[in-house]
Amino acid sequence: MRRTLFLATLLLPTWARAEVLDKEFSLPTVLDVAVVAAVVAFRLARGQPWALAGLLPIVGTFFWLHLSELLDPFVGPAMAREGGQTYVIASWVSPLLDVAAAVIGYVLRSRHAKSAL
Repeated sequence: MRRTLFLATLLLPTWARAEVLDKEFSLPTVLDVAVVAAVVAFRLARGQPWALAGLLPIVGTFFWLHLSELLDPFVGPAMAREGGQTYVIASWVSPLLDVAAAVIGYVLRSRHAKSAL
């Protein structure tokens, strides 16, 4: 029994197939966070821009954690290899989408306020 357990312990690394994206945010998760955050940021910028001070740091932390893994010299290439070009592009464009939604919402709020005067 001990010999079998010893051999199984030695061979275990060859049985396991470690994938990187199993431990990272999936593409649907990244896209869902980006779309929901963009819609909420746009609505907050139009109605209550002060509330962006709470939303943007939370969303920024999510994307900072995600992008820091993509920038890692060991994990990043493996993520890009497994996720493909779509995963990498979506990861970099998503935070820009959220910031753009907040800016567009705020610009539209400012134009609406000026036209009401």
